[in-house]
Amino acid sequence: MNKLKFILLSIFLFVIGCSSSKPTNTFEDFRCYPKAVYLIRHAEKMIIEGEKNPELTRVGINRAEALPGALADVMPGFIYSSEYTRTQQTVAPLSKAWGRDISIKTAQEPQLQIEVALSHCDQNVVIAGHSNTIPHLISLFGIQDEISIEDNQYGDLFIIQWQKGNPSLSIEHVGE
Repeated sequence: MNKLKFILLSIFLFVIGCSSSKPTNTFEDFRCYPKAVYLIRHAEKMIIEGEKNPELTRVGINRAEALPGALADVMPGFIYSSEYTRTQQTVAPLSKAWGRDISIKTAQEPQLQIEVALSHCDQNVVIAGHSNTIPHLISLFGIQDEISIEDNQYGDLFIIQWQKGNPSLSIEHVGE
């Protein structure tokens, strides 16, 4: 019996002695990011005094209808919008083209939007937001560039992709 204990203890110590005390991989090595996150401000909205939730103008609808074409080479993924009609109308044509529902995430909870987007490992994510929310979301994704969107600025498609855990930003334009 003592001989068996001695053999087992020897094997245990041998295994422990041969293994590295320092792990070869860290938690960050296993971090998975979305394939890409596409952020777009809602398209042109109607200006109606006192209206806090206006719909898109005809020009805005045309821009929204151009979004599926701009993302034609992108594998369908997840679509998020704020609770406002104009953001939902902006991604509605993409939702139809991709056969995916639009998930609503309130504009007042940017950290939740980031967490949800980052949960989609190796998937594409589209977020429709506002001129005062998109720049903040971009910075929360780790982009250092100073981004601002003017009140009359529409159609910029901000694309965030990761290389070895580092985010990079590119900008394309949707519509006319």
